Amino acid sequence: MKDTGKLKEAISNRLLKGGRIGITTHIAPDGDGFCAALGLQALFKAKSIASEIVIDDTNLERFSFLMADANLVRYASGMVYDLLLVLDCNSYSRVGEREEMLRQARQVIVIDHHVPENGVIEADYSHVDIDSVSAGAILFRMYKDDLAELPEDTRIHICKCFYTTILNDTNNFTNSNTNAETFLLASELTSMGVDAHDLHRKYFLNHSPYEMRYVGETLAGIRLYHSDRILIMHSTLEMQQRNMIKPDSIMSVTRWVQGVKGVDVIAYLREDAEGSFKLSLRSPVLDVNRIAVAYGGGGHKQASGANLKGDLARLEKELLATLEEALRQYDSAR
Repeated sequence: MKDTGKLKEAISNRLLKGGRIGITTHIAPDGDGFCAALGLQALFKAKSIASEIVIDDTNLERFSFLMADANLVRYASGMVYDLLLVLDCNSYSRVGEREEMLRQARQVIVIDHHVPENGVIEADYSHVDIDSVSAGAILFRMYKDDLAELPEDTRIHICKCFYTTILNDTNNFTNSNTNAETFLLASELTSMGVDAHDLHRKYFLNHSPYEMRYVGETLAGIRLYHSDRILIMHSTLEMQQRNMIKPDSIMSVTRWVQGVKGVDVIAYLREDAEGSFKLSLRSPVLDVNRIAVAYGGGGHKQASGANLKGDLARLEKELLATLEEALRQYDSAR
């Protein structure tokens, strides 16, 4: 793990100067980037430092159990911050229209754990630790001593936010990034008051019947290729509308098929607008980050994604060819 001392010093030095403080993460915020932002903002608030979490027009309902006192603002062109903290993201390709905001900020600090790819953000200070389980884990290690000095209710709330980042990025301690350090962090957070059972229930199990029907319809459309080693599935706008949901308000459908026997790679295409799809890739054997980068996205070696545009049938055909070639190369190298 990278030492966080210099990162903490860089943030503290800028905070001493005052000014407008912004916190943001990538488009389609998840349980790491957004919950890390919630925790960091709550920590700043406990130190009497005002800040704003900048978001897009996205559904954040599934994080509502952590959002009671959050100060959120919708992104608009022309926003300028004296300090902008970018969490769980190091690439302009993952911030969408907010790239303008990053370029206009007087100082930018990046805190992330993804392999830098595709238009790395030009930051005044960048802390990228690819060995960290989550961006929230970086913040917890950095501010652990500060947390111990806070009032109990405030400390527990912030620790809940950081614990949720670990839940998200390990898929409840089942992904390959789950190791001794991960369990040590989880143990430290629970010792500070986190109720692990309660957070698991609120984050992973709090689904509506309509959400479960949406997941079921997506799973019912599973197709298998390359001797059943490639699993591809998709969901459509019509499925969203029929089930009265916004897919960014629920967990990724990929978690329901990870670990399926005999499957080496999973690809899920979620239609978010007409002709616009969010691609999620998962694999225990392939470096899917390399594949996602080729599509303008990125992430981790075994879990990555990108945003695609075009006809679904064509996109799936091209994606299948890419995945089949990747498996052939993997087989020949064994």
